[in-house]
Parts: sequence; C-alpha cells; structure tokens
Amino acid sequence: MPEVLVFSGPALPLLDMANDMKPDDWNLHVCTNASSEAEVAEAAEIADFILVFGHGVSDDVLRKAKKTKLVQLCSAGFDGINLGLAGEMGIPVANNGGANAIPVAEFALTLMLSTIRHLIVSVTDTQAGDWMRPEVDGRDTHELFGTTVGIIGAGRIGSNVAGMLRGFETTTLYNDKVRSEKAENFGATRVELDELLERSDIVTLHTPLDNSTKGIIGERELRLMKNTGVLINTCRGPVVDEIALQHALEDGEIWGAGLDVFEQEPVDPNNPILKLENTVVAPHIAGKSYESYPRRVRFAFENMTKVWQGGQPDSVVNPE
Repeated sequence: MPEVLVFSGPALPLLDMANDMKPDDWNLHVCTNASSEAEVAEAAEIADFILVFGHGVSDDVLRKAKKTKLVQLCSAGFDGINLGLAGEMGIPVANNGGANAIPVAEFALTLMLSTIRHLIVSVTDTQAGDWMRPEVDGRDTHELFGTTVGIIGAGRIGSNVAGMLRGFETTTLYNDKVRSEKAENFGATRVELDELLERSDIVTLHTPLDNSTKGIIGERELRLMKNTGVLINTCRGPVVDEIALQHALEDGEIWGAGLDVFEQEPVDPNNPILKLENTVVAPHIAGKSYESYPRRVRFAFENMTKVWQGGQPDSVVNPE
C-alpha cells in the first residue's frame, strides 16, 4: 500500500478531492502548519510519495524522505522545494503538468483588460456615486485589440496566453530559453528580452521563479519599456523588483500594472503599490478555478501511480 505524505495549506478543495479521488488502497498522511515536527518527520520517513498542496517542502523533510519515489506538486511553480537537494537524493519533483494553465492564462488577460480599462477605479467610483472621471471617459482608456504583447516564459501558461490573444489580433512576441513551437503556432515570434521590452505595449510574465529569473524585471528593464506600457505578473512576485516597479508606476515610467503576486505573501496592507490607481491587484488567485482543481488532483495520482508501477513520472522539473 503506498504511503503518501500530504502537505496541505489552505487549499481545502484539493484536500477534499484527494480523499475522494485517491486509489482505495492508498494511505494519506495529512500534515498542515499545525502539525508537529515529530508528526511530519514520522510521515516523511515512511512516505513513498509527497503530495504538496500550496505548501513548501523543507530540506529537513526531504532528508528524512529516504523512501520517497516522487514529490508531486499541485502547483505550476516549484520554488518551495530545494530541487538540488531532491536531485542529490534521487527524488524526482513534478509540477502539475499544466493543470492550471488555462485559468492563469485567462486571468492574465483579465488583468490586462482590467488595467487598460481602469476597471477597479470605475467600480469603486460608481459604487460611491461618482460618475465617469476623465481618465475613464476615453481620454486615457485603451484597447487590447491590435496591440503588441510580450510574453516572458512561453511554457504551458505562456503559450496558452499566446493562443488566447489571437482573438485580439495582437502582435505577439515571446522570450524563453527554449523555442516554443506551440506559441509560434499561435503566431508568436521569439525575440531577445530587451527587444520584447522595447516593443511591447503589454508585458506579461509566465516564468518559474529560480536563480535565473529572480529580479528579471528591475529598474533597467522597466526603463526599456514604453512609458505607455503595462506590466502583468501572474507567476511569482520576486521575478519583479517591487521597489523598482513602485517607482516606475509613480514616476510614469510605465503606464500601469496588473499584479496577482507579490514579493511578500500575504501582501503587506501598507505596501505602497496597493494604493496606486494605475495598478490592479489580486491575492494570488490566477490559478484557482473550480475546473482546475480536479485536473490537478487527477494528474497527481496518475503520475504517482505511474511511478508506483515502475514507470517514469511526467512533468519533472529537477535539473538534469
């Protein structure tokens, strides 16, 4: 019988689905932030698999997981685990196989449209009885149709964004370490990062967070963008230098931003970015959709079952 250590944060729908969808003879050991170190250690020592719902895996846990055949994440990101240590121990780490790619891509477009149409200030003004401030009467609202959109990171999520943009007849650019045939089939053109920043009306971030991408958008990169440009981030907060972004938004170096992620989460309510009217913000919800949850859990158990039966896991993110 496979023993599965389940790390569960507040993602209760995933935990409920895991209990419903797990094979009958699989045993789940659920640990939360309230679990003691002893409870976590005991579960790690016997775990054939570690299944992660919105939670990191510490180095101490990995070192105890000597039986573990796979760490299965239900997120696309993998910055909550030490991939190097996992690799040294011979433990593959897999992400969710694109199970949340559609909602994240859709939410990126939601942030684009909400930002360039001043949706949030329009809602709050209307609710307060104020009607159509000058910024929203057409003098400084903009269309997505026909613009140039730059996608940084054209994996499963970024390439889906490229596909969704076809209906807006955008000129779509992308930057990635590897060529994305899917994005190119949707009409996207691969360019260097500086060219993407200089040409794009909207820049949208869809890269994992690692040493090569931390702070990839800083003061220099923001200065390369058009002063009419918009930055969208639905991947990870530390990909952007938040102080540099704040100054760029305040000083008019870029026109606006749509942010679902922050360097600190939950975000500090005193963060100055939250007070800026040229910014649309959300609490890291891009990947959360009713439809994506069962896809995540189904993929996780299918992947773990494949390994249990002697096969190789899909969607491994450890460096080779």
